[in-house]
Amino acid sequence: MGSGRSCNARISEDGSDSYFGYLWSIMSNSKDAVNGYEGRFQDESLTERTTTDEYYDLATDFYLYGWGSSFHFATRFLGESLEDSIVRHEHFLAAKLGLRPGQKVADLGMGVGGPLRSIQKFSNADVTGVTINDYQVRRARKFTKRECSAAMASHIEYKQGDFTKLVPEVFAPESLDAVYYIESSCHIANRTEVFLESAKALKKGGRLFSYEWVMTDRFNPNDPEHLAIKKGIEIGDGIEELVGIRGPLEGLNNSGFRIIEHGDLVDLAEEWYGDYNVPWYFEMAQFYSFSSFRSFALSEFGQRALGTLLWLAGQVGLVPEDASKTEQMLRQASINLVKGGELKIFTPMYYVVAEKI
Repeated sequence: MGSGRSCNARISEDGSDSYFGYLWSIMSNSKDAVNGYEGRFQDESLTERTTTDEYYDLATDFYLYGWGSSFHFATRFLGESLEDSIVRHEHFLAAKLGLRPGQKVADLGMGVGGPLRSIQKFSNADVTGVTINDYQVRRARKFTKRECSAAMASHIEYKQGDFTKLVPEVFAPESLDAVYYIESSCHIANRTEVFLESAKALKKGGRLFSYEWVMTDRFNPNDPEHLAIKKGIEIGDGIEELVGIRGPLEGLNNSGFRIIEHGDLVDLAEEWYGDYNVPWYFEMAQFYSFSSFRSFALSEFGQRALGTLLWLAGQVGLVPEDASKTEQMLRQASINLVKGGELKIFTPMYYVVAEKI
């Protein structure tokens, strides 16, 4: 498979930032074969960074179509829209970090900057987003021009970079007041490697927040079904190895942090909302939903409809064959995320708050 850099250099971000625009981007962008991406999981000479960059070359347009500009799950209660729950999840993070105007903050693994812009508007902090993927940086800048005033944009910056090599490549030592990861640190199994870089960039007393994708203590490594679900999530979501809850906690302890609080928001939401709790995987578990376009796109019927459209378009040469293959790969990821959520062997929202000692 070609390098991520040569691949994403051929991806255009000129499509309109609307559902039809995202669909057009899916259908028109030429990407390297998804077969090569899937095969690289058996190639130990390639790195987790290569996997992540290549994955988001393939998946970003699909995420924009299904999720909008915030690529993450959220707790939710009955009567709350999916979109509102996403924003609340982001503001929960900002509140836990105690973000305020004038602080220097980093969003590490920013995607196309949806959460970053939401958190900046909520806190008025100066937020710099970092992603390894150049296409996402270009998309993020376009969103900022469309969604933010000049005053707001002056507090936002996007950089392409590796969040395991932050100092001095991206940030000066001890220059940040806070950092956060929203479902992004999972792309590097060794969390010590991840959090050591945060420690270098943070001032003493600076805070870190992370929403972690982890296998819960209910996961049984000797259960073939559990292992198949884990592998399905890993391949479909660009992750080399999903770790258990102790992975991020030990990573923080090994990196010069004091853990302030941690817990699984899946369990906490059930406690907080009781019978009004809506599982984080709800949309993906529905056969169909017409409550919003986003809910429809994430439902099984919506995913199959997109897959059928891409397959038909591929048969007559209107889109690259890879588009349909990528959709199939992401649909398998969705299926396994639902299974993992229903069995409670996986959570996308184990949260940790820590302070640099």
